[in-house]
Amino acid sequence: MFFERFREATARLPDGLIRPSPPASAEAIARAEARLGALPAAYASFLRSFDGADLFHEAIVVAGVGPAAPRDLLALNDPGAGEARRELVFGEAVAGDRFALDERGRVLRLRVDSDERIVAGSAFERWLDATVARERVLYGPDGEFAPDVFDEDGEEIAPAVVLKQTERALKVDPGSAEAQHERGVALRRLGRAERALEAFAAASEIDPTDPWPWFDFGRTALAAGRELPRARAAFERAAEREAGPSGARLLAWAARAALLAGDEEGAARSRREALARDPALLDGLARAEAQAGLDGDDEARAENEALRAALAPGSAPRRSLRVIAAAETRPPTRDRPPRPGPAARPRGGASRKAGRPPR
Repeated sequence: MFFERFREATARLPDGLIRPSPPASAEAIARAEARLGALPAAYASFLRSFDGADLFHEAIVVAGVGPAAPRDLLALNDPGAGEARRELVFGEAVAGDRFALDERGRVLRLRVDSDERIVAGSAFERWLDATVARERVLYGPDGEFAPDVFDEDGEEIAPAVVLKQTERALKVDPGSAEAQHERGVALRRLGRAERALEAFAAASEIDPTDPWPWFDFGRTALAAGRELPRARAAFERAAEREAGPSGARLLAWAARAALLAGDEEGAARSRREALARDPALLDGLARAEAQAGLDGDDEARAENEALRAALAPGSAPRRSLRVIAAAETRPPTRDRPPRPGPAARPRGGASRKAGRPPR
């Protein structure tokens, strides 16, 4: 492999946005393989050309095996795992997420402080080229942020920009479930529900094991008041893939979708399954509803109230319920794990407010 697209981007982008290391020596690669086992062919080929790379001010860093590498491959992996290793971790994002190659050669994003594993790319070279295509959207010809990259408060990348990023990435690597999912989120933020549903469905088709494209499909369909039976089925599929209390909350969403579709029998079934999985779910929703009311978060209050009503039809709002401090009880179950900011955010801050990081 010659990584022609990557070489072209390195030559054409402003100085410092992509900083590849010199090629790794054959001896350094052999030492790494002696500790870790045979490296995947595409990644080993990359090391023979570039001993790792710093992409967009350490937004993503690809590890190498020699002293000049920006990250040490051995430090990211267990050298004793050998043949038992499920995947090879080869990179790291600024938020702490890691990137790994699985036994099929796909690139997985491993979420920090979570067991969430997302199909980020269909193969190493495609993932690398798609990552560069995505991140370069944020920058102008002078290497600074392009105009209007961030939304009005300067804290989030504008959804129109995220849409452009993901569509460019998908042209290079259509097998990225992560890009399809984030494309769907951007489309939903832009009010384009029908296309968002298509993107979430595409993400689920690429990676059926990830619950969150299913969840976002259901939530988007529910908000738009369309395809309610498919919304319920999507929530149920998400719950099958998410264990414990978090999955129970997803079943509450399924009960809500069934009620809105007029399917009382389906709602009762989802209700029973949700409460069997987490008997404390109703109380947790009530407390989350009360806390949201105190915080002035009307959206969260309405959501928790609606889920509670789906589990206990006819129940009255309980906004006056005492909110117990975190030390007294476990916190309310989230509808999904926290998701770190996109890799597009450069080192040093999530917005132009933070300024451009030093090189």
